[in-house]
Amino acid sequence: MPPKDVTGLVEKLKTQKGIVIDQRVIPGANHFFDGKIEPLMQSVTSYLDKRLKPAEKPSAA
Repeated sequence: MPPKDVTGLVEKLKTQKGIVIDQRVIPGANHFFDGKIEPLMQSVTSYLDKRLKPAEKPSAA
């Protein structure tokens, strides 16, 4: 998909639905991420670490 189409969809979803989307572009990547697997994995790992981080428990005072 052309980047401008993806950006347009992301903006539309943010505006119409209030959805939070973490969009990242990997420069030079094609549909199959040929030669760009490492940057893809870094991006996915970073996202999963952020989303799956356990909530901090309030300290008992």
